[in-house]
Amino acid sequence: MTLLADAVFLLSPWKPLIIWAPFIGWAWLVGTKLDPDARGLRLNPTKWNVIFLCAAIAAFAVMLFAGTFYVSWIIGMVVLTAPVLIYWKIRNAEVPDERKYKLFGQKSEAADKAKTKKAKKRASGQASLVFEGPSGEFPVPAKDDDTFETYLQLEELLLPALSSRATRVDMALGSGGLASARIVHTVREKQEPLDAADGARVVNLLKQIAGLDLNETRRYQNSEFTLVAPASRHTITITVTGSSKGQILRLDVDQAKNIIKPIDSLGLLPAQRAILSSLIEPHNRHGIVLLTAPKEQGITTSGLSIMTQHDAYTSNLKVLERRTIGRLEGVDHVEWDPSNPDLDFATNLQSILRRDPDVVLTELADQETAQVAARGGRDSVLQYLTFNADSAAMAVREWCRLVGDVELATKPLRAVVCQRLVRVLCPDCKQQFTPDDPKKYRLKEGAVLYRPGGQVQVRNRVEDCETCAASGYTDVTGIFEVLPVDEECRQILASGDLKAAMMQARRNKMLLLQEVGLQRAASGITSIEEVLRVLGGNSGKPAAKSAG
Repeated sequence: MTLLADAVFLLSPWKPLIIWAPFIGWAWLVGTKLDPDARGLRLNPTKWNVIFLCAAIAAFAVMLFAGTFYVSWIIGMVVLTAPVLIYWKIRNAEVPDERKYKLFGQKSEAADKAKTKKAKKRASGQASLVFEGPSGEFPVPAKDDDTFETYLQLEELLLPALSSRATRVDMALGSGGLASARIVHTVREKQEPLDAADGARVVNLLKQIAGLDLNETRRYQNSEFTLVAPASRHTITITVTGSSKGQILRLDVDQAKNIIKPIDSLGLLPAQRAILSSLIEPHNRHGIVLLTAPKEQGITTSGLSIMTQHDAYTSNLKVLERRTIGRLEGVDHVEWDPSNPDLDFATNLQSILRRDPDVVLTELADQETAQVAARGGRDSVLQYLTFNADSAAMAVREWCRLVGDVELATKPLRAVVCQRLVRVLCPDCKQQFTPDDPKKYRLKEGAVLYRPGGQVQVRNRVEDCETCAASGYTDVTGIFEVLPVDEECRQILASGDLKAAMMQARRNKMLLLQEVGLQRAASGITSIEEVLRVLGGNSGKPAAKSAG
C-alpha cells in the first residue's frame, strides 16, 4: 500500500494537488465559518471539531490507500464533506429561517417575510423588535405616533435581556414606577426603572400585544406572543397578576423549550442516577420519591425529566399540575381547575390514583395532598412529589409534618432528592488557577480550580467572549443530594430518629450537596465561588495564584 501511494506522488505530480486542494478549502471552511458558528450557537463546538478532524483523517487515508485514484478520491470527498452537510442540517433546525444557510443563495418565504419586517423597522426609524400576538403581527408605530416612545421603552427593557440570554424578565408596576429585572442563569440582574406613567403605558402595551384585558388589573391572566429580534426568534409566555399595590408581570423566554431536558443533562452523578433508574422496572415501580429544592431551583424541570426515563408507550404516566408549562409525549397532563369548588387538589390526586396509573408526578400542595399520597402506600403507584426544601433531611422532616403520622409517611418512601442550580463555566474563557489553601475546600494539595473569564484573546487583542456573552457562564446544571431509603433506613426513620437515618445513608456513601458542588468545581464544570454563592459559606473569593 505504501509503495502504491508513493508511486502516485512520484509518477503524477499533479495528483497531490488534487488531493490537497479540497483539504485547504475544508480547513478554511471549518476554521473561519463552522467553528465560530457552532460556538455562537452553543452547538458543542468541541464535539463537531473532533468529528470534522476524524473525517478529514479518514478521507485522506481513503484517497491514498483505497485503490484506483479517481474512485478513491471521490469516496474521500464524500467522507470529507458528509459531516459538513450533517452540521448544516442540524444547525438549520436550531435557528430561525432568516439565519439558515441557503444553497446558492435561495430564499424562502419566511426569509422574505423577515426582510419585510426589517424594512418596516427601518421605515419606523429606530425600532428593532417585532411582536406577533394572538391576533397576528403587532404593527410598529410610526415615529409621529404617541405610542412610538412607549414601544422604544419596551425594547429598552427587553433587548438587554435577550443579549444577555436571560430566561425570564420580571416587572412590578406600582405607584413608585415600573421596576424590572432579568434572570440570567438563575441570577437576578436589575434593570433601569421607569416612572409610574411610562411604566403603566409599557405594561398596557405588553398586555395589548399579548391579547390580554387592559382593564383587568387584579385577576390572573396568561398568554403567549412571539418576539422577533434582529438575529433570533423567541416565544414569550406572559403572566400578569395584580393586587391593591399594583401589577406583577412575568415574561418567560422560550419556557416550553427550556423546561424539558434529557435526564442525562440534569447533572445527576452516575450513582445518583442509578438509584432513580432502579425504579423503572415494573416489579420495583412503587412507593414515593420526594423531589425537592428551594424556589426557582429547577424542580419542575427535574420532575419532568425524571418522568422521561419511564416508557410512556408501555406505562400509564400522569402529571397533575396547576398549570401545564411543557408537555411530555405520551404522558397524560391533568391541569387542576381552581375554579371548581367540588374538586380540590388533593381530591384530584385521589381520583387519579384510583384509576391505577403506573407513575404519577405532582406537586405536594398541602397536608391533604400529602395524606392522600401517603395512603397510596408502598406497593401501589410510583409517585414523584415535588415541593420546596433546602436539603434531603429537611425534606423528610417536612414530609412527615405534612402527613402527620411518621409511620404512615416513611413506609412508602423510596428516595429523597434535593437539588440546587449552579452556573456552568464557559469552556472558551474559563481561567485555571491553583488555590493557596486547598484544604479549605477539602481538596488535595496541588488541586486546580477554575474561575469565570468573560474575555478571550484574539490575535493581539482581548475581546469579550461571544460564547458566553462576556458573562463567564453558558448554562446551568444541577447538583444533587440523593437519599436512598432502604429497609434499614426506613425502620430508623419510622422510629423518628432522622439523624441516625442520615448517618446510615452516609455510611452507604450518600453525598451531600456541598460535596457534590466541590466535585463539580474541581472538575471545571463550575467555579468554587458559584458553589459558595448557591450553597452559602464564605463569600470571599479564594486566594489564588496563576496556574500558568
